[in-house]
Amino acid sequence: MKLTTFKLLVPIVAVSIQSNASSTVIPPFLDQMRIPVALIGTLISLGPVFALAARLPLGMLYHRARARLLLSLAMLAMGVTNYLYSIASNSWSFGIVHCLNGFAYSAVTTLYMAFYVDSLGSDENRNHAMGYYVGSLALGYSTGNFFGGLIADHWGYGWTFQSGALLSLAAVGLLWLLKDAREGGERAATPQASAKMSLQGSLRALLEPELATVVLVALFLNLVHQMGGVFISLYGLAVGMSMTQIGIIRAGYAGVNAVTRPISGHVVNKVGHRGLSYLGLPLQSAILMLIPLLSGFIAIFVVYIASGLMRAIAIVANAVGLVEDVPESKVRRGLASGVYNAAGDLGNILGPSIGGLIAHAAGIASVFVVGSLGSAALFLLCVWLVRRPPKGSLA
Repeated sequence: MKLTTFKLLVPIVAVSIQSNASSTVIPPFLDQMRIPVALIGTLISLGPVFALAARLPLGMLYHRARARLLLSLAMLAMGVTNYLYSIASNSWSFGIVHCLNGFAYSAVTTLYMAFYVDSLGSDENRNHAMGYYVGSLALGYSTGNFFGGLIADHWGYGWTFQSGALLSLAAVGLLWLLKDAREGGERAATPQASAKMSLQGSLRALLEPELATVVLVALFLNLVHQMGGVFISLYGLAVGMSMTQIGIIRAGYAGVNAVTRPISGHVVNKVGHRGLSYLGLPLQSAILMLIPLLSGFIAIFVVYIASGLMRAIAIVANAVGLVEDVPESKVRRGLASGVYNAAGDLGNILGPSIGGLIAHAAGIASVFVVGSLGSAALFLLCVWLVRRPPKGSLA
């Protein structure tokens, strides 16, 4: 990894820690407010709804020259809304804050992905670089989950949200302090054809099978991830775990992602990204179906980590697919980032909502069986529909 690439990754790690510390404690925080389990899923999905709505407009507004300033404002907005979580007292106030937080998080992640790719040096292997990027998100996810659970256990949910708010200030500082004087200079000669492409042309390119497949993988990976991530906390509480143990399970899940994702970039180079993208989600779903058979901390920890390993491989392969299958000459960088992240947001919306309905109808344990199996089956069907040859084509 180049030093300039490392500097680009540090601020997004801080943002990821902040976001995931909060997401770890939000389900039990809402449970403590005596909010019904089905409503918990719906409330959590509000953030991704607003994130989804913001993705394409923000992606279209992206410009390399003003990216750092826009990112700073978005990170500060995340900090403010993170603090406001701590004073939410009912479902309405939480819902409003969560919507605003979802919009701010959408701005940060949409702009940062495009900013990161544009800022890479010409001598950096992009397949490896995408592994580093998604690996850095997992590193933040791992540490954020652990410290979120730890702080909540010892000092309460409010301190978890407030400490995350302070971290946003650190992220903004790192964004400017770690700026490299040569950053992006090697990219100055990049052709600007994509910037001149019409919006209609870009949207047409989004319908091509290669990008449609990338979108499907991103959608279902996040759907299964959110479904499991939200209800593993409630399932853990139901079988008698402490918040620290739940935080350790979620941190371990993210930790294996953090370790595996950078390595997966090398694996994808040799094996190919498409096959790994297709197989990762069904295998992750099959592993998650084992959780209702278990009640011990160690057993659930091991199984949940194994599911995280499958997700890590698939998400890196899919990110590489976005870079290799979607050239900048076809789709503008910001718009491609917006669509890719929007697919993940849609999964974030559907995961908790569908999981909440399943939990309400058949219990929390059923989420890991019915939800996982149904998601895998629907994913494979959608991929087949997108990739099948057109009617009348030669076999």
